[in-house]
Amino acid sequence: MKANNFLLSTMQRAFFVLILLAALIASTSALAAGGTLDPTFGTSGVVVTDLGGPSDTGINIVLQPDGKIIMAGLAQLDENNPYYKTPVIVRYNSNGTLDSTFGIGGQLIVDIGGYGPYRVALRTDGKLIAAGAMGSGFGIARYTGSGILDNTFGINGVATVGDGEFTCIFGDLAIQPDGKIVVVGTQETGGHTYPYMIARFNENGTLDEDFRVKIFDDTNFPGSLQHFARGVALQSDGRIIISGNMMSYEGDSNITLGRLTTEPDPWFDPTFGTNGQGTVVTPLDGFQHGPGALAIQADGKIVIAGTISDSGLNDNLVLARYTSSGLLDTSLGGSGIVITDLGRNEAGNDLAVQTDGRIIVVGQSYNDASSDILLVRYNSDGSLDTSFGDAGKVISDLGGSDSALSMALQPDGKILAAGAKDGDAVLARYGGTPPPTTTMTFQSKALHDGWILESSEFSSVGGTLNRTATTFNVGDDLKDKQYRSIISFNTATLPDNAIITAVQVNIKRQGVVGTDPFTTHGALLLDIRNGLFSNDLNVSLSDFAAAASSSTPETFVPQTYTWYTANLSSSNLALVNKGGVTQFRLRFNLDDNDDLNADYIKFFSGEAISANQPQLIVTYFVP
Repeated sequence: MKANNFLLSTMQRAFFVLILLAALIASTSALAAGGTLDPTFGTSGVVVTDLGGPSDTGINIVLQPDGKIIMAGLAQLDENNPYYKTPVIVRYNSNGTLDSTFGIGGQLIVDIGGYGPYRVALRTDGKLIAAGAMGSGFGIARYTGSGILDNTFGINGVATVGDGEFTCIFGDLAIQPDGKIVVVGTQETGGHTYPYMIARFNENGTLDEDFRVKIFDDTNFPGSLQHFARGVALQSDGRIIISGNMMSYEGDSNITLGRLTTEPDPWFDPTFGTNGQGTVVTPLDGFQHGPGALAIQADGKIVIAGTISDSGLNDNLVLARYTSSGLLDTSLGGSGIVITDLGRNEAGNDLAVQTDGRIIVVGQSYNDASSDILLVRYNSDGSLDTSFGDAGKVISDLGGSDSALSMALQPDGKILAAGAKDGDAVLARYGGTPPPTTTMTFQSKALHDGWILESSEFSSVGGTLNRTATTFNVGDDLKDKQYRSIISFNTATLPDNAIITAVQVNIKRQGVVGTDPFTTHGALLLDIRNGLFSNDLNVSLSDFAAAASSSTPETFVPQTYTWYTANLSSSNLALVNKGGVTQFRLRFNLDDNDDLNADYIKFFSGEAISANQPQLIVTYFVP
């Protein structure tokens, strides 16, 4: 009886430790909620990267499906020429460390010259597209997923367009579903006039002759003198939205918006806006569009962010929203335009729309003494979201002259911001609003689980098996042969686009034969297979030694007196098979204890009653 009491006491202590750990994890998560810097990323939520020059800046963020983060940056590699900035791409692991498998030490220099802003986009096959200005035209380079110039694209990996006569200022790029690449910007044609310049490249880097190069001036934007194309995005029907800012002949500033028709020869769509030209001009004196600060909501509405300047005396954030047909959306702030003054100078440089319709703008908050990273979150009606940060705003003083030029939303709701800190590129991650999660519980399939016994003590291969018993064994037999067991779950009902956030495997003990292996055999381990251990749904002898999908097994811990739990680490979550079966193998860390006695635990299998069967509990969300 004393032994049982001691065991129960040990279980209770272990269970208390689990509760404490869970509370600590929840506390850590809470620290990253609502716009606070995420302590699990970099150093206290911030990663500072020297790109090689005295003045480096992060200007664009792209997220890979595997959680890695790509940051486009500019480095001033020539100390004597602050206007010549070299494009650099950096890739980080999800925790903010440099990804050494990319480029050289996580970085690569982009082969498109050094004439200011450029953008990076990710193809569905994992290849990267970098586009920017090359003096008198646009340049595009394509890289493999490991950061090697793709020589199958353009000429030696680079494609260009331009007439060789006029200087170009790059704006933005977008990749169409068919792989074609749309680039937009501005061309200086002389006489201080700046028309839009738009080009499209085929997937292989050749210029799309059906599209050709388009130059749009005051024919399409009546009364205009200088146009600056800042953003491009694709509507769900494939039509191309271009946005920017414009100065009229009278010196007034305007928001500009246009929509191009689709094939065969794209031109401004006369059904967009009200002027019959396919363009929209909204007067807003002092307006400057944020670089790439254009987004299309799930409902098709078009959102733009930027800055309005009062003759250089005071700068404030601007948020504008239009309907999908180009009309100002009066459900945002009553007029379609919201100007936000937070008490200092504020610049709006980029934006993103959450799945719940709330809008986040990043930029900087500054005065003569300092400059800090700024995040502001708006409700869908344009009011400040007071649940975020300090009454809707977050100002991050990183200890220097700080700013954010770009942002991205992770699928889990966390917010990434890229910019500069005292001459180096900076990447910061903040807690956001995680999407609602769903939990599904699966039970091990009776016909597809069971135990396997080693053929001899040192063979490391299966000799006998049992697929039909109501229990399975883990430990060793009286000849010191090891028992291993398989449990199998049909996880095909998980959504294909599910982002899995937690996985728990639960097994229930039926009894112990001989000495409890937990006292002699070390930890009870869980191998995971994304699919079938031996390419066979039924338990087979080869499952005993078949390769697992991960080299890092999980460890079971007691949850109650009879139930044991293993939680999958973040690196193993991706191994849950959303297209079929997920299998696990149970084994003790030590194969036997060399006592020539049977020492094993019996756990209930899928043949047992439902309440006792092994469970797989998966928590996920759909972005």
